[in-house]
Amino acid sequence: MEAERARANRAEIVQALNQEQVSRRDLIRWGIFTAAGALALKNGLSPFATSAYAAVPTGAPRSPLFGIKKFTQPIHRTQLQKPIPLQRQRDTLQEGNEFNAVFPTQLQEPPARRLSYHTEFSKNPYADMAYVNPLTQRGPIEGRPPGEIFAHQRWEEYFPQAGYIMSIGQCAGDTYLHDYFPTQSPDSFWCYGSGKNSYGSMPPFLIKMRYGEPVLTRIYNNMPVNRSQNNGFGRNETQLHFHNAHNGAESDGGANTHHFPGTFYDYRWSTTLARADRINTTASDPRASGPDGNGGLVHVKGDYREIQGSMWAHDHRFFFTAENVYKGNFGAINMYSGPDRGNEALQDGVNLRLPSGSLLDWGNTDFDVNLLVSDCACDASGQLFFDIFDVDGFVGDVPLINGAYAPFMEVLPRKYRFRVLNASVSRFWKFAIADQNGNPVPFQLISTDGNLLPQPYTLSTLPPQGMGERFDIVVDFTGFPLGQRFYLVNQAKHVDGLRMKEQLSIKTSMRGDKDDPVVGSIMEFRVVDRVQSVDVEGVVLKRTDPDQSRVPLQLTEQIPIVQPVRKRHVEFKKSGGNSRGPDGSCTPDCPEHATFPWTVRINGEDHHSFNANRISMVIPQAGDVEHWTYENGGGGWDHPIHLHFEEGVTISRRGMSMPAFEKGARKDVWRLGEGGSVTFQVQFGEYGGSYVNHCHNTVHEDFAMLARFQLLTGVPGSPQRAITPTPNPTPDGVFFTKPEIIPEGVPRDMNRQQLASVTDLIPKN
Repeated sequence: MEAERARANRAEIVQALNQEQVSRRDLIRWGIFTAAGALALKNGLSPFATSAYAAVPTGAPRSPLFGIKKFTQPIHRTQLQKPIPLQRQRDTLQEGNEFNAVFPTQLQEPPARRLSYHTEFSKNPYADMAYVNPLTQRGPIEGRPPGEIFAHQRWEEYFPQAGYIMSIGQCAGDTYLHDYFPTQSPDSFWCYGSGKNSYGSMPPFLIKMRYGEPVLTRIYNNMPVNRSQNNGFGRNETQLHFHNAHNGAESDGGANTHHFPGTFYDYRWSTTLARADRINTTASDPRASGPDGNGGLVHVKGDYREIQGSMWAHDHRFFFTAENVYKGNFGAINMYSGPDRGNEALQDGVNLRLPSGSLLDWGNTDFDVNLLVSDCACDASGQLFFDIFDVDGFVGDVPLINGAYAPFMEVLPRKYRFRVLNASVSRFWKFAIADQNGNPVPFQLISTDGNLLPQPYTLSTLPPQGMGERFDIVVDFTGFPLGQRFYLVNQAKHVDGLRMKEQLSIKTSMRGDKDDPVVGSIMEFRVVDRVQSVDVEGVVLKRTDPDQSRVPLQLTEQIPIVQPVRKRHVEFKKSGGNSRGPDGSCTPDCPEHATFPWTVRINGEDHHSFNANRISMVIPQAGDVEHWTYENGGGGWDHPIHLHFEEGVTISRRGMSMPAFEKGARKDVWRLGEGGSVTFQVQFGEYGGSYVNHCHNTVHEDFAMLARFQLLTGVPGSPQRAITPTPNPTPDGVFFTKPEIIPEGVPRDMNRQQLASVTDLIPKN
């Protein structure tokens, strides 16, 4: 087929570029690329070229399914990672009272330190091979940059008590889509596994965390050293973003701190509750808490209204996020608290008793299910395919739940909580639950982006869900007969990766769509008499067991909207260019000739595409309340915009209607709509450093709709009280550069002392 030949030809171009057999300049001279850097619209090269054989709405030939039908395999529940206890031990490399978090001796792991091992390597490179990358013999063993700037902030205050050792690398022979689908090539699919030297596997991982128990997560990069071993897409360098936890910049995974094969990176996930320095500073409010594992609570400082629940983590390698996440670099993280404990039977006056189960003290998942929804496309042989030349967004034609094609799940006739995550790179989803006749089954929406709503909302369909957005819903199967079947139905139709084209009715969606195969039923629920527990092996759960869960009329309290200290306006636009830097990135600086199709404009000034060395906004004072407006500066496309580190309280919208539940809701991803905008209230605190906000259509992010902002912390003695330099990772180690700060990103109301710390690093004319 002509479109399939075009895809094969493009794959050859990708391989030649990866192996540096040709340059982009060569391709422009030969007429394969346009002068702007786009793939030429030609028969035999692009499936969008005019041809009787190339009308491919999703941007590639249809994926073969090899006769596999929907709902013929059970859902694969997320792979639970087991925590490792850590011990406190004095750091022998440092003078004074420095302490390390030590793994059990049998694991033979270097202790986790406040300062990166890169610090020791930098003192005398290669003098002590214990600090050298053991795989390549180049550069330091740890990817975290050296020195105080990227030391773990507030290390003693939030000292890690539990640890995880994980690796990112080639999947070990997983069939990925279906038991009867062709096995993926190791170069096609990269995912996370448990342990230092393990190969990854699907389904995605699940980490259970709880407030009051800080965590140290060590990620080893076990991907191939050769960049060209990627089946045409993906970069073998990684930084893991914990979306959207309240962590220091050194552990956010979005500060240009990717690391290389053979190295590890230590992320300290502090479980800090926002406003810990301003609200409930004595930790006396029992609602600001986490389960202690013995029926009680560990109280923490901070505002209980800002507890978080449904989170996730994914690769955030700048300029390659879409490709890496698409290859499987993501997983789920559930945060548990006193109110959202994950034990529906425990009654202590704090626990909300949301559907979960009761076999464990906390974190039950028998009736609390993570659904990581994504889409993909495959070539004629069944291998994962991604079009790196599509700068508008890539959508697939195969729906996946937890990495599996259209599974079924057996459920008891009782209440279930589903944590629904959009893990796609460019596809919007719109979900409903329906019976076999297309009749909607009402459900209760209880959380958006991991934040409990003040009250539950009964809905028959969710609004369109942007990439990175999470909706927690409670579905009640009580009273339905055994054998009854229900479906998770997608009502959002795409014709390209720019936006959702149309919202269909439930019944129309269930009939399918010839132009978009992902429209319709993508998961089946079957009401049964008994199921095996996933929390305790060997336990059988029956329909006659009492359902002890409930959904209270009040889940949390509303955070009020107040007069802001300042306002900011951030516009996301299309520019028309579409090239990358010479090596596919811009580190430390984008070359003059590099132009990108997507830009960001701050406070009405000049448009900028992302540059790792450019600071677009400075937040000068921890605790300042600001009102931000995110605007989509054009039509014909949509953007779900993600703010790292903090959530915003939604105030208003323009250009698209606001659902009743969203006003006042805490979110970290906002769908803007075509030409629309959203205004929200945000307050930063506790940590400082470099963070980003960006479009979570990760193709838009990679080309390069992303802006860096700088938080100046109020913590005495912290290096993050001033602008931090830009880290630039290389296989031989990290070097730093002085960042550029765009003038419109510096607030005009800063006092002289604050202004001096900023302007000291602004380049002079």
